[in-house]
Amino acid sequence: MLAVAASIGTMFAGNEVQIGDLYYYLLTNHRVEVTSPNSGEYSGDIVIPASVTYKSVTYSVTSIGSYAFRYCTGLTSVTIPNSVTTIGKEAFYHCTGLTSVTIPNSVTIIENMAFRECTGLTSPVYNAHVFAYMPTSFSGAYTIPDGIESIAGNAFWNCIGLTSVTIPNSVTSIGNFAFSSCTGLTYVEAPAVFFDILEDDWSYYTKILTHVVVNGGELSGKALLFINRSYKTLQTLDVSGVTNTEFTDEAFKGCYNLQQLVLPAGLTHISYNSVAECIKLNSVVIPAGVTEIDDRAFEDCRSLGSVNFAGDALRRIGNWAFYNCHALENIEIPAGVTEIGAGAFYGCTYLNNLSMPASVQSIGDNCFALCSKISQMNVDAVLPPAVEDKTFYEVSTEAPVYVPDESVTTYKAHPVWGKLNIIGKSDRPQAIENTKANAKTTKILRDGQIFILRGEKVYTLTGQEVK
Repeated sequence: MLAVAASIGTMFAGNEVQIGDLYYYLLTNHRVEVTSPNSGEYSGDIVIPASVTYKSVTYSVTSIGSYAFRYCTGLTSVTIPNSVTTIGKEAFYHCTGLTSVTIPNSVTIIENMAFRECTGLTSPVYNAHVFAYMPTSFSGAYTIPDGIESIAGNAFWNCIGLTSVTIPNSVTSIGNFAFSSCTGLTYVEAPAVFFDILEDDWSYYTKILTHVVVNGGELSGKALLFINRSYKTLQTLDVSGVTNTEFTDEAFKGCYNLQQLVLPAGLTHISYNSVAECIKLNSVVIPAGVTEIDDRAFEDCRSLGSVNFAGDALRRIGNWAFYNCHALENIEIPAGVTEIGAGAFYGCTYLNNLSMPASVQSIGDNCFALCSKISQMNVDAVLPPAVEDKTFYEVSTEAPVYVPDESVTTYKAHPVWGKLNIIGKSDRPQAIENTKANAKTTKILRDGQIFILRGEKVYTLTGQEVK
């Protein structure tokens, strides 16, 4: 084992000392730089001490410079002193014989590719602050220890066997190309910073990710765009851990394989077109703090069978918000909603039961158009909400509409409401027998298309019975 002498006194001229095939340059900025006259052919172990003395002046080694031990293929082990805080770019690049590395907790910065191609390392390299290197031979799922603050650039380079990674929300920075060439990676649980990466790096992830959990931070527009680029493969997306109160327009639009979406509890606004065209999304919970569902937010979510409202903060459902959500069966508008926009539930051909609170003041044109399977409505408003001529276009005029007893006459006198079957709430049957309404509904796949199985009959998503 070779070690830099703690006191080198007058062993050399100038500021250069030669030990074997290695030259150590003691610079005034307290760095140790290493070069080799023999193209990195040094072999053996090196221990860098915490300080060296040059002509009675002590230099504390605080960093290992870029390329310091690059291509030292015979280097077998490295112990870094507690005084070092930074390891430079490619410091140990292609040290293929390296089998042991000890990094003290004093190191807080490890630059790109510091340990890349160190194929002799068989265990992950990290300290309390920085994750530096994962062996390319690793296979399976990996969880980065909690408390780590950063992941070095190229840390997981070429880990083709890595299938799942969990990154704690303590991580605040991730180096460039940290997971490049991880072609088997399908599951990621990580803070928002993971997705706020260079656009050049997108190609490594957006063609393979199927399950994503964002466990902390705020998703930027760029990060959301990155997630959206996984529209072909993404099946589950859980963003409940983020601090966003809203997302950019079209944030998750067109993720046509997305089946499950979990929104953050702190969300107050669901943006324009933000979940549109997610044709396999089957259910969604609207967080309790959401005050507005913007126009076309869930447009063409054709498999969306369930929308649950977690609270009563909602005031507006925008125009065409749930347009063509064919599979939607039951809607209970939460108390506090005052406006339901034009075409909001247009084409919800399987909508069966509909309840509207007393707060509703206006319902836009074509709002429930083509909802021909509505079997009953419950309306709590004492005064008939403002509607347009085609608000209930093709809604059955025989389906009972239950309103407050004292309002029956007013509803019946209304030019639009009066065309419906208005009944006072006191006359509502205790149990409504409706075999079709109570029939179990199941989605089935046949010849590459999604159909609805209700009872013994099969229907298309647009409500047409398949003979």
